Order: sequence, then C-alpha cells, then structure tokens
Amino acid sequence: MAASQRTVPPDRADWPAERPHNVPSGTVSAMTAGPRAGPAIGWWLPRLALAAILGLAIAVAVDLGRDGGLSRLLGRGGAWPPYDARGEWVAIDGRLLYLDCRGSGSPTVVLEAGMGSDSATWSPVIDQLASLTRTCAYDRIGRGRSDPGETGDLVRISDTLAALLSSAGESGPYVLVGHSLGAVIARVHGSRHREQVIGLVLVDGFDPDVFDDWIFPLLGDHQGRYVGHTSDLWKLVGSVEHLDVERSKDQLRAADVSGIPIEVVRAARYEAGLDHEANARIAASTAAGYEAMSPGHVRLTLAVGSGHMVQVERPDLVIDAVRRLIDEARRTGSAVGLARCEATIPRRAS
Repeated sequence: MAASQRTVPPDRADWPAERPHNVPSGTVSAMTAGPRAGPAIGWWLPRLALAAILGLAIAVAVDLGRDGGLSRLLGRGGAWPPYDARGEWVAIDGRLLYLDCRGSGSPTVVLEAGMGSDSATWSPVIDQLASLTRTCAYDRIGRGRSDPGETGDLVRISDTLAALLSSAGESGPYVLVGHSLGAVIARVHGSRHREQVIGLVLVDGFDPDVFDDWIFPLLGDHQGRYVGHTSDLWKLVGSVEHLDVERSKDQLRAADVSGIPIEVVRAARYEAGLDHEANARIAASTAAGYEAMSPGHVRLTLAVGSGHMVQVERPDLVIDAVRRLIDEARRTGSAVGLARCEATIPRRAS
C-alpha cells in the first residue's frame, strides 16, 4: 500500500454553491404596513393573530413528528438538504479519495453510496447521524470528488475503504450503512473485517442473491419476465462502476456475515400481476432470505410509501435503524442479536 497523505480541499470554487435563501426586500414591511387598527379592536387583534400562529406552528410540528420529521417531508417533495461538502482528500495508492467525517463518539458509522452515487446521496441523514456518533461518508474511486480510476472488484473496494479509514485516523468499531450496491459492499466488507464491524444497515439493497434464491422461484408464470434480471443488473453495475463482475459475484457468494447484527430497511414491493397471497409469500420469503444472512440477528423494516431512495424519502427509518445498532452496542459493549425478521405486504389499492 502506498504512503497516504491527507489534504483539505484548497478551493471550493468549482463545487456547487448553495442557493441563497434571501427574503425579497420589503416583504416584511409589506406584511406589516397599513392603517392602524381602531381602538375598539386594537387590543385583541394582535393577540388573536399570535395565538393562531402559535396554534398552527404546534399543529405543523405534531404532524411532522407523526410523519417522520421535516427531512421526510422534504424527501417526499423531491427536495432535500443540499450536501455541504466539509471533507478532505486522502491519498491512497496514488489517488485522492474524498472523505467527510463529522461528529464524535463510538461506534463510527460509515456510509456507502449506491451505484453511480457519492457522499452527497447521504445529505438527508448525515448531520442527524453525526449528532448521534462519529459519521463518515466517502466517494469511491471514480465517483464524486475522488480521483478517476478502476474500482476492480468488491474486495478491492473493501480494502480501499479499510485503508482510507485507517489513513484518516478513523477507528472502529464500525456500523456500515449501504444503499443499493452499497449494501453488497457493506456485506463483503463486514465479512472481511468482522473484528471491526459490529453492525450493518442495508438500505434497499441490490442483494442479487436474495432475489435469485428467495424471490425468483415464487414468481410463477412471471418468471419469464425476470430471466436474466440479476445478470443484467450486474452488467449495468460493472459498466457504471468499472467493476469486475464475475470476481465480484464470487466474492459476494463467499461473504459470511453470520452473527453480525443487521438492520434491513427496504422499500415495499408489489408484483401487479400476482394476487395478494402470492405477494405476501414473496414478502415473507424475502424476509427469510435476509434472516438467513445472520440467523437471529436481523430486523427488517418496510419503508412503506418510499421508492428506492429510502434515505431521501424515509430518512427517519434509516436514522432509527442506525440508532438501534448504536444504542445496543453501547448498552452491551458488543454486537448482539436483534429481533427476527418480520414483514408484511401492503394490499394493492382497489
């Protein structure tokens, strides 16, 4: 491994600036200007307005709390906090990798983005996670602010991540949070670094083995539509991420994360051509597939109402999943079992 070097970004002029949130000049005065109220109503009108405003604010706060918070509301509307790039570059094997670590505490949460994505994909959750414990997001080789290059395969990605964290002075134990392809990377990394990884959060994971082994056999007459489904996805991943697909397939099959606590946060799915009972069987089999990864140590949460970008549309569920692993690790001092997988499938709207 080549010598590592840490640098802070010398200039952010080429990075997207945040949109200013300026209130147009005169807005406040336009709202408050006008003739003064007569003496008959002047004493109670301001109090009534204040009471109405306070009541509305309380009602909005309660509704937001019930609905998962402001971040979920922004995610549902297709907007979320812009990513504030506070990271640094760390030289690994002659290439600069971008690393953004915030907060303090143990364990350290490491965020692994999905295919073609980078650290910015975690903007809806990174600050809230950093308020709980040390939290790091990074850009793989060829992604985001990191240097271009070949990622190699899943094992090489894992080795590069380990070197990055070590060179940056970030210490375990770690909770790995992986979205989509990042879930596969997290599983391989957890298998290779069991002494440091005390938990995994798989956010709507790619997980082709779960589909092939636990879902495809139940598709019945619809199997024809999905023949080669995971092979096509692997090809896409290989093309976008410059990944050696065949080696990566073997490495995923060999990954053993048994005994590691796993939180699965997965968007609810429904095959329109199947009845409710068939969809329920698929949901149960999917849960069993994840349970088989680490028997007795898996909890599955369905992100009902969310699409693939769960960390954007239901950031509250991702944060809660990470918090459970952090709390349990701090309470026990070691990784322990979670509740067994349970899943239900929502009924199709009539």
